[in-house]
Amino acid sequence: MSLAVSIATLAAQQRGAPPRAIVQVKGDIYRAQNNNYFSLFMVTPEGIILADPINTAFATWMKEQFAERFKVPVRYVIYSHSHWDHIEGGAVFADTARFVAQEGVARNMDGRIPQMPGDMLDRNNNGRFELNEIVDPLVNNNNRCGMPAGFFRTADRNGDGSLTPAELQADIRKPDILYSERMTLTLGGKTVQLIFPGKNHSDDATVLYFPAEKVVFATEFISDVALRATESPLSFPSACGPFDGSPLSEWIRSYRTVEALDFDIFAGGHGALATKADVTANREFFEELVAAVSAGMAQGKSVAELQQTLLFEKYKNWSGYAQRRAPTIESAYNNLRLYR
Repeated sequence: MSLAVSIATLAAQQRGAPPRAIVQVKGDIYRAQNNNYFSLFMVTPEGIILADPINTAFATWMKEQFAERFKVPVRYVIYSHSHWDHIEGGAVFADTARFVAQEGVARNMDGRIPQMPGDMLDRNNNGRFELNEIVDPLVNNNNRCGMPAGFFRTADRNGDGSLTPAELQADIRKPDILYSERMTLTLGGKTVQLIFPGKNHSDDATVLYFPAEKVVFATEFISDVALRATESPLSFPSACGPFDGSPLSEWIRSYRTVEALDFDIFAGGHGALATKADVTANREFFEELVAAVSAGMAQGKSVAELQQTLLFEKYKNWSGYAQRRAPTIESAYNNLRLYR
């Protein structure tokens, strides 16, 4: 980390802003950190390709850092998926950049309630969110997987106690360029491939693959689960709703899509850098989870019985095992019952 970035990070912390830093991943690929969120960007002679602006304040900070350190503008902003907490703030770069996303992102910004994590749902089907629909009162008045109550109240711009899609997405710039399955971007002699892996945490995910550097970026469906900290083991899955409303078979397909790439470094939207082996370990766990829960369901076992008997001791050293094992089994049960 450069002295300039260290000073900027310290100043941000003193102002009460989230910890921020820019760290080199490999070659001209870097991660920019905003608390426990990460953007990824590649610097080329003609400009920067950036994945996920995160929010307006962080995007503004990144733009200042890019001008100071690299002296080239952002030419492309790529959205990892359509959820607000990763892609707000893109308008900061709109003077120089075009915005790229999987076609599902446009669908999720067409004015209707977008696809959201499993416990952020329009449960009364009135075309908007109410606070009691998306906040879990049992977890410090915060939703397990997505929107904190404080953000809801801030985003409720007219203060009417409900949140429309337009309010939720007011700070998100709509994409200019859409793709379906795969797309290649080339800028300044450097290449990134964009890949739709299948449905998982979202239904519009993009995986970024840098073939020359053998680096992969993706978030949520891998990074909340498969990342290995410097000295820590893998993390046990964080189960939201019925695994966010996508069949577990699609989650496994998504892992296999990433595994098929020739890469060494996984640099996700959360957590520490990881490896292909971490992605493989995560996929193997999901396959074991599906097999074990499916077998129990075929025997007529209840969720409570499965939680008592399915210990997955092979994974007991993974971070969060004690807290997440039982909820993960319940979420898998609900998913398999819904999509069988």
